Amino acid sequence: MRVAVIDDESLFRMQLKMMVEKVAKDRSLQMDIEEFETGPAFVEALKDRRFDIVFMDIFMPDMDGIETAKKLRELSERTFLIFMTASDGHYPDAFSLHAFDYITKPFTMERIDRLMCEIVEHTPIDAIFIKINVGSMEERIYLKNIVSVTTDGHYLEIHKDDGSSSRVRLTSGEFLSMAGSDKRFLMINRGIIINMDFIDKIDGPDVYLDDRTVFPISAKKVGEIKQQIQDYHFNTI
Repeated sequence: MRVAVIDDESLFRMQLKMMVEKVAKDRSLQMDIEEFETGPAFVEALKDRRFDIVFMDIFMPDMDGIETAKKLRELSERTFLIFMTASDGHYPDAFSLHAFDYITKPFTMERIDRLMCEIVEHTPIDAIFIKINVGSMEERIYLKNIVSVTTDGHYLEIHKDDGSSSRVRLTSGEFLSMAGSDKRFLMINRGIIINMDFIDKIDGPDVYLDDRTVFPISAKKVGEIKQQIQDYHFNTI
């Protein structure tokens, strides 16, 4: 997820960035955080990129947070907008702009942790993605599009539902960490992770996926893994 922190005070920007980074690390969330000192600088950035989460200070020179947020809302209604201020006198303006929350300074680690968890809970599962480096290029892959992940030496092959694949230097554990708490992904054998949404059928010790690939379940865990798959599909009906 891409996060923007807009505040004319560098101390608050630095503190908030550190807090969000800690929450992301502790909860295995993929977060890219950018800082902006002014509203106009943030609005300029919106010309070529979008942000999933925006922390917006209300009191800023030149263009205050309310005016900056209006510019944001002209381009994106889905961004999670959180206003920051030392006072509580702008609630009507904040919520007329569909703010997700309103936090007062100074904020605590506990408050930011709770807020980020609420945002993740409200994030549509289809909007969650990971970013990987393929050669010199950065690639964004939506988790909903990943069919399976297989190990090849020190690399992973990420197989997608359009028939393409991406090769990246990662371990299976690192991939699962990047995917966070997404329950779709299950390691069925050493070096084999599947997205349970793409299971076509299970026949004996083998899992057949929608893309016609077939993977063996670990012989030691056949019963356990079949039960996990059954529980997942039962809970998603």
